[in-house]
Amino acid sequence: MQIPNENEYDEGHFMQKNNNQLDLFLKNHFEFPSDNLNEIRKFIAQDYELEKMIYDLPQIVSNELNYKKISFDFMKETDPNEKILEIVIYSELESEILLQKEDLICDMLIDKYPKTFLEYIILVDPYE
Repeated sequence: MQIPNENEYDEGHFMQKNNNQLDLFLKNHFEFPSDNLNEIRKFIAQDYELEKMIYDLPQIVSNELNYKKISFDFMKETDPNEKILEIVIYSELESEILLQKEDLICDMLIDKYPKTFLEYIILVDPYE
């Protein structure tokens, strides 16, 4: 049996590994119109429940609708000190159906991840 040394745990190394995994996941699954991936990654990493939601988001969305892309940005209409993550899902469905899907996806995320403390908004827009 191997017993780890007490001083071998390196929290900084763990955090760096976790940040790299999140960074890679974000790059592979989402778009960033404002080219602010690092800022968004730092924002998401502050809230474990939000991070879990982000990892599950592509699967949850694809179960409800065919989408072309998902983009992340911060809402521009708010105070710069108050950041709200804006998640936009683009699909080729009709506008009326998109509104229904938006409501459904939002309700599902709120029910599944009720403990997020950072703010986000989900929008489903037509793909052009």
